Amino acid sequence: MESNIKLCGVENRLIPMTYNCVLSSKTWQTGILILAITLFSGIINVIFAQEYPDSVVPLDSVVVTITRGTDAIGQIPFAVSVQGQRNLQLGNTGFSLEEALQGIPGVQVQNRYNYTVGERISIRGLGARAQFGVRGIKIFVDGIPATLADGQSTLDHLDIGSLGRAEIIRGPASAIYGNGGGGVISFETVQPADVPIQQEIKAISGGNGLLRLQSTTSGTSNKTSYLINIANLSYDGFRIHPNNPSDFFGGADRLNINTQIRTELAGGSLSVTANMFDLDGENPGQLNRSDLEAGLLSARSFNVKQKSGKSVHQGQLGVAWSGSLGNLSTRISGWGLFRNMDNPIPPRIIDLERKAWGGRMAITSQTSDQDSKMTWTAGIDVDFQRDNRLNFENNGGARGALTLDQLETVSATGLFVQIRTPLSERLWALGSLRYDRFHFEADDHLITDENPNESGKRTMEAISPTLGIDIRVNPNLNLYGNVATLLDTPSTTELVNRPGGDGGFNPNLEPQKGVSGEIGIRGQLKTFLGYEGNMFITRRTNELVPFEEESQPGRTFFRNSGSSKYQGLEGSIHAILPKNIYTKVTYTFVDAIFTDFVPGNSDGKVFNGNKIPGLTRHRLDGLLRMTKGSWFGEIRGDYVGGIAANDSNSEFSSSYSLWELRTGLNELHLGRMVLSPFAGVTNLFNKIYAAAITVNAFGGRFYDPGPRRSFFTGMRVTF
Repeated sequence: MESNIKLCGVENRLIPMTYNCVLSSKTWQTGILILAITLFSGIINVIFAQEYPDSVVPLDSVVVTITRGTDAIGQIPFAVSVQGQRNLQLGNTGFSLEEALQGIPGVQVQNRYNYTVGERISIRGLGARAQFGVRGIKIFVDGIPATLADGQSTLDHLDIGSLGRAEIIRGPASAIYGNGGGGVISFETVQPADVPIQQEIKAISGGNGLLRLQSTTSGTSNKTSYLINIANLSYDGFRIHPNNPSDFFGGADRLNINTQIRTELAGGSLSVTANMFDLDGENPGQLNRSDLEAGLLSARSFNVKQKSGKSVHQGQLGVAWSGSLGNLSTRISGWGLFRNMDNPIPPRIIDLERKAWGGRMAITSQTSDQDSKMTWTAGIDVDFQRDNRLNFENNGGARGALTLDQLETVSATGLFVQIRTPLSERLWALGSLRYDRFHFEADDHLITDENPNESGKRTMEAISPTLGIDIRVNPNLNLYGNVATLLDTPSTTELVNRPGGDGGFNPNLEPQKGVSGEIGIRGQLKTFLGYEGNMFITRRTNELVPFEEESQPGRTFFRNSGSSKYQGLEGSIHAILPKNIYTKVTYTFVDAIFTDFVPGNSDGKVFNGNKIPGLTRHRLDGLLRMTKGSWFGEIRGDYVGGIAANDSNSEFSSSYSLWELRTGLNELHLGRMVLSPFAGVTNLFNKIYAAAITVNAFGGRFYDPGPRRSFFTGMRVTF
């Protein structure tokens, strides 16, 4: 029997009374635990006086390697951000990258709370079209690419709860990394312990059935370090099963195993990384506007009927060596992976067997005084991808007739050179040039009288130059500017999804290219305040735009627009205030429009001047954290403006603000054990909002809803 009652002050018409009573009991228990930790921390502060203040690190002290060099962040003529372990881990659940990347200017993470499609990450707008995984951004994990030869990135193997560092280039970096012109993100796992063996266990429980268990074993002995990380996540989701209101549809189970070994070899450093994961998830689909605003969080009936979801098994191995060969600094790496995926979507069941491998080598000149002499880096990247793709009709979750059987291969080769040279004592220039060639080939294995041979080939090439200037006004203030190019090829999935259902690759879909310019400033005031800001403008041609068709709802196709323009500004300020209070505020403004777009099926409509869908113009993030002894408490807030849902701009999502509270104890010593309990509440004011937008979805189902108010508790134990 259904009951119209209120849960956390919000009427819920879909959940039976029995379930609401149980959830309410758990909610109060969690709330009491949060209060107990907060009060207990006051006593602990008297006993343990260790402080954990945040700090503004001098620009010269922050060294980054994401530019394929080793430079202080204050000497790089690009917008670069760094997230350390504290911001990546403190009080976070490890549930999503949204937690880890919050507050980085220019970076927008739309958490779809759907493990079958993943989070949508965009940098200055590029990447917002991704229907699953990450597009338009180059991503590395421990130096091994998570972005494949066709430009598609999958982050299922990334265990967010074990991250130790993240470096981000915000803006085009095709001259350095090739495909993926929106920017670059490099993730690094936490450093192994400097003792022979250390064990860490973390357990997190939260609303909507979230349970995450993690074990990390690491150590260092005789100049060899190791790390073994095992994490298991289960999640019930919050979308109500349309045929059983006491149940949910949209949950996931994921197992991650990551290992690392680092040792000295041949005068350099050798690292071996291996990971595997298993994922099973359900896809509840999107909502239309009326259901979203009414708070009706039922999963889409057709998705449930078709058993829409994803099952993936993947393994990856990577080897890297860095050291000196003569007077050259050298880094060589190689990697390989396999990925088996069964992916029922409403109209199709996709069976994909993927193998991918690649390698890269870069050499850098070495001088006795790199602050006064020219240095250069040159290298080569090679990547290969082999996909055996089968598509079947979806008959209620069972495989029907075979509609596609083809082998898709991609090879990508890139040659690059980068030079950094002084123009004067305070003026530096950095120039890069890269050539890329991508070869796509489809071998059709389904050939009958009704299905002629549709094998085909596509080759795409690009030359990408970049020039940047950095001016060191004084040790605490830098000005910079650059002009950069971007390159973003269609992925194999985007090429193979053809509205007519034909095999082979779409012959009309072209790579997205463009030119971007920016000027920026970064600096610090004494030792308590740091700031940065920049303005940018990017012009793109062949913007890749997703859309759906009435005959195949739930399946995404792509087309090119003529041209588009992105312009905006980013700003961030962080400061240490008295009483060990740390605060950070970040603002991002992106104005993105089509300057030339007349789609072939628009019935004569012209979209010139329309806002590019999937992006918010305004985003504001804030953090206020207080530490006293081993206790910390913080409040996080973010404002997201309305987002265009389709090319015609006939519908926009509503703007919203979300607030979160976190508190806990950091490194409480009890004998040989170190305890770090924490707790928090998300969506503090129980907002109804669209967490993500599915651009141009058929039937007005644009909106991925976010969950309502939810509590979580966690404990990290180290010994």
